[in-house]
Amino acid sequence: MATSIDRSKRLSAAEFLEALDGRLTAMKPAELRAALMTHAETLPAVERRAFLGIFEKAEEAGKAGGKRQPARAARKDTLLRDIDAVAELCGESRYEGGGIDWEDEGEDDDWDHYEPAHGTWPTAKIDTLFERADAAFREGDLGLARDAYEKLLNLVASYGEDGFDADEEESEPVGTTDLDEVKARYLRALYETTEPDKRSAALMKALQELQFVGGPVGIPEVIGARRAPLPDREAFLEAWIELLCRHQPDQFGFEMEARRLLFQAVRMHRGTEGLAELARRDGRRIPEAFRKWVQALAEEGLADEGVQAAQEALRALPPTGEIRAWIAEFMADEAEKQNDGAARLEARREAFRATPTLARLSVLCEAAEPLGQLTTVVHAETARVRSVVANRSRQKGVDPMERQRGHRLLATLLLLDGETEEAIALAQQAPAVGWSGGEHPGPVVIPYLLCAAAGGAEPAAGTSLADLWRGIDADEPPFPMWDLDAPDDDFDDEPEVSWPDASLKPRPVRLTPFLRAQIERQPVDLEQRARFLKIAWTMAERRVKEILDKKHRRAYERAALLVAALSEARVMAGDPASGHTLLTNVRQTFSRFSAFTRELDKVARRSPLLPTPPAKRRGW
Repeated sequence: MATSIDRSKRLSAAEFLEALDGRLTAMKPAELRAALMTHAETLPAVERRAFLGIFEKAEEAGKAGGKRQPARAARKDTLLRDIDAVAELCGESRYEGGGIDWEDEGEDDDWDHYEPAHGTWPTAKIDTLFERADAAFREGDLGLARDAYEKLLNLVASYGEDGFDADEEESEPVGTTDLDEVKARYLRALYETTEPDKRSAALMKALQELQFVGGPVGIPEVIGARRAPLPDREAFLEAWIELLCRHQPDQFGFEMEARRLLFQAVRMHRGTEGLAELARRDGRRIPEAFRKWVQALAEEGLADEGVQAAQEALRALPPTGEIRAWIAEFMADEAEKQNDGAARLEARREAFRATPTLARLSVLCEAAEPLGQLTTVVHAETARVRSVVANRSRQKGVDPMERQRGHRLLATLLLLDGETEEAIALAQQAPAVGWSGGEHPGPVVIPYLLCAAAGGAEPAAGTSLADLWRGIDADEPPFPMWDLDAPDDDFDDEPEVSWPDASLKPRPVRLTPFLRAQIERQPVDLEQRARFLKIAWTMAERRVKEILDKKHRRAYERAALLVAALSEARVMAGDPASGHTLLTNVRQTFSRFSAFTRELDKVARRSPLLPTPPAKRRGW
C-alpha cells in the first residue's frame, strides 16, 4: 500500500526541526521578518489564511501561558470514539445496499446469489483523524497517539478487503496523510509507552502487522519522529539486534524486512566492525551480511579495506549466488579504477560464474578483449554453461519452463565461440513461442543468422532487422536483491516500490559488437547464406503460425517484425525478388488475420528495403 514520500527527499521531523532551529537562531529579527514576507508572497491564495493561523495559534498559546485549553482537550478525548465510529461505518459500508439477487426463476439450486455492493471509503475523514492523532503526538500525549495510530493504521490495512475495491480510482486509503511518517510516529509512541524489556518484541509485532501499509520504516525513522533523544537507545539496540538474529522465516514474507532491519541496527549500534562480526559469524546463513559489510566500507571511503573484505567474503561464500556475484563485481569495479586489467578480468569471470547472465557476459567480454583473452574466456565459459544446462535437462520432474533456463545465454556463448550449428540446434528444439520470457534462444539466434546471411553488414536504420539486432542488447530487467537468496516460491511479484537499499536499475547488455566480430571471423558462402535464411524462416514461420493460431494479439506486432526482418535479410543477401515474394506470400496466406496484416503493412511502409504494401480498396 503506497502513499509515502520519496525517501531521497525525506527529512525526519527531528532533522527538520534541528535544522530550522539552527537557522532561526542564526538570523536577526529583520532577516527573519524578510524571509517570512518573501515566503508569504509565494503562497497560493488557498494557503494564505492557514499561514496567518500559525501566528494566531502562537498568540493564543502565549495568552494561555502554555496551558492546554479545556475545549481542545475535550475534543481530543473523543478521538478514539470518533475513530471507532468511522471503523464501524466502514464495516457497515462493506455490505450496504443489500446486494442484488441474480437468481434465475428457472433455476432450482440452492446457491446463494447474494453479491455485496462496494462501499465508499471515507478517505477525507480518515485524513482528519490522522491529523488529530498527529496533534496528540506533537503535544506529548503518546498514550493517546499510540492508541489512535494503532486503530487508524489497522483500519487502513483493511482497505481492499471484501467490499472495498482497492483498484478504484475514486478512493484511496488515505489522501494527504504520509503513511511512512505516521508509522514512524506510531512506533515511537509505542516505544516510549512500553516497558523497556518488552520494547523490541512490541516493535517487531507492530512492524510485521503493518508491513504492507506504507513503505519500510526502521529505527532511524523512529528516532527521527521526535526531537527528543530516544530513551535507552543503546540498551534497546542490543536487545533489538538479538531478537532480529533469532528471527525465523515465516509465511508472511517478513524475512526480507527483518534482514534489512538487522543490518541497519548493527551498523547504528556497532558500526562497520559490527557488520564485519555479523558477516563472519552468520555469513553462511545470511550471505547479504557480507555485501552490507563491503558496502559500508566503500561508503566510508575505505576502498582498500573493502577489497580485503570482499576477498574474505569470496573465500567464505558458496561458489554460486547473487551475493557472491555482487561481491565480485565490486572487486572488478575497484580493479578498473586502478587500471588493473588482469584483476578486473578475474573478478568479472568470478561474477559470471557465480550467477551467469547476459549482462555479466557482456562485461566479461569487455574485460577479456583488451588482454587478448576473449577467445579463451568465451570457450571456457561456453563449456561450463553447456554442462550446467545439460545437467538440468537430465533432471527428472523439472518443469518444462525450468528446463529452458540458460538456453538464451548458452546460445549466445555458442555463437561467440563459433559453434553456430549447435546454437541452431538449440533454437530449433525450443518452443515456437515464449520469446519474451528471457530464456528462449530465438531472439539471439535468428538475428545472428540473418545478419550472417546478409554478409555481416550493419542493418540499415529503420529496418526491422535493425530492430531485431538491437534487441539482442536489450537491457536485462533488474533483479531485486531480496529475491535472490530466497526460495523460488517466497516472492511471486516484485514490490510496487523499491526498498531504500535495493537498486532496480536495468543491467546493460553490449554483445552485438562481439557477435558481429564473430560473423566477420566466420564469413559464409552463398550456399551457407541460403541455408541460414531457410533455417531462420522455418523457425520464424512456426512462431508466426503459433501466434496467429492461438490469437496472441499482443504478439502480432512482434510476429510482423520478424517476417519483415526475414524479407529484408533476403534483400540484403542479394535476392530482392525473394524478399518481396516472401512478404507477399505471408500477407496472402494469413489474409484473414486482418490485425496481423495491418501490422505487417505498417513495418513494410517504414522499411527502406521493402516495397510499399498495396492500398486496400474499400468495398461498397
